[in-house]
Amino acid sequence: MTEVFDLVYHGGGGFNYTEVWNMDISKRKFNIKKIKDHLERLQEAQNDNDKVLTENSDKPKMQIPDAVKQNIQSKPSYVTSKAKPKA
Repeated sequence: MTEVFDLVYHGGGGFNYTEVWNMDISKRKFNIKKIKDHLERLQEAQNDNDKVLTENSDKPKMQIPDAVKQNIQSKPSYVTSKAKPKA
């Protein structure tokens, strides 16, 4: 009974209940094995993709040179003056 459910549910719409119920047991097992192999390949591909994404995100970020950091943090070299308020 579980094999019937598995084929109908995981078959991607390719099987209906009566077809699977009337199917030979050897054909049922063959189709279940093929679906299982396909799902395992999908899982492996997803794991490989996750591994590549993780490796790419572990790379160090671009480093800002110290000279640029000092220029950003230093005060401006020009002289500022206060404008007289308008009356």
